[in-house]
Amino acid sequence: MRIIAIDLGGTRIKIGLVKMGEIQHLTIKKVSSANGLKPHLAFIKEKIRNIIQMEDRIQGVVIAFPGLVNTTNNTIIDTSAKYDDTPEINLAAWIRTETGLELRMENDARLACLGEWQFGAGRNYSDMVMCTLGTGIGSSAIMDNKIVRGKHFQAGVLGGHFLIDFNNKLNRCSCGNFGCVEALASNWMIKNLAETHPLYHESSLYKVDEIDLALVFKLSKAGDKLSALLQEHCLTAWAAGMVNLIHAYDPEIVVVGGGVMHSKEVIIPFFRSYIAGHAWCPSGTPTIVAAKHPDTAALLGAYFLFEEHKRNEQLLS
Repeated sequence: MRIIAIDLGGTRIKIGLVKMGEIQHLTIKKVSSANGLKPHLAFIKEKIRNIIQMEDRIQGVVIAFPGLVNTTNNTIIDTSAKYDDTPEINLAAWIRTETGLELRMENDARLACLGEWQFGAGRNYSDMVMCTLGTGIGSSAIMDNKIVRGKHFQAGVLGGHFLIDFNNKLNRCSCGNFGCVEALASNWMIKNLAETHPLYHESSLYKVDEIDLALVFKLSKAGDKLSALLQEHCLTAWAAGMVNLIHAYDPEIVVVGGGVMHSKEVIIPFFRSYIAGHAWCPSGTPTIVAAKHPDTAALLGAYFLFEEHKRNEQLLS
């Protein structure tokens, strides 16, 4: 089977052909999700058509969206302040008109979870939690070999919105609450955390225009004091959120993905230590590992989602 997978990230759009579980013709474009999706539709259409010209027998398109998705009718329930104009666009009709292909949509963290479960670090496990650390904080869960969606399609994917600081009145999240994991430790918040810290003007972070998590981890390794403090802050917030996911879903394994996992040699040992000391797991703590596909798991999950959809269609026909 061959599908075109599109991952709408907060700062990057990834488009690729996935054939027999392998990604080909991958294109990545830097974007700002705050500008909406409409400015990028021409680019998406061009890349889809280019792939169609190179490959025949493409069966459909799958979009990984960074918000709540109704997978039954392929509509956006909530954008979480990313690509806010998307609910105004009938993407299924647009894809059909422009490319002649069928569209499926799913939450991006859920697709990343499916990708790692089928093709990555979660293979051969029946119960798994996935955390994605990037522009926002994503999560998803597999229980008894089934992806968790819930009555309103939000089960498992709101790990970034677990409240870990209920007294917080300073860090408002995109969900509207204060003190969420994402509001305290995400790519979109790290610049503000750095600039409001007393050590900011003494830090190497003061000398750069763009502050992100990758830079914080890099400068921390180089000995920058503020970056080291911010790194510790983020790791602790993420680990606290992970403890909540473990308590909620009782997984065998926790797979951690997202762009920041290029610093996995720092992140994974911290998580293992924190969870060993804070998670209530009398039967044993789950395995904590880095994603095998930290940047492309959602594209691989898109392939599995479409394959599963087609299998279900055949069973019903």
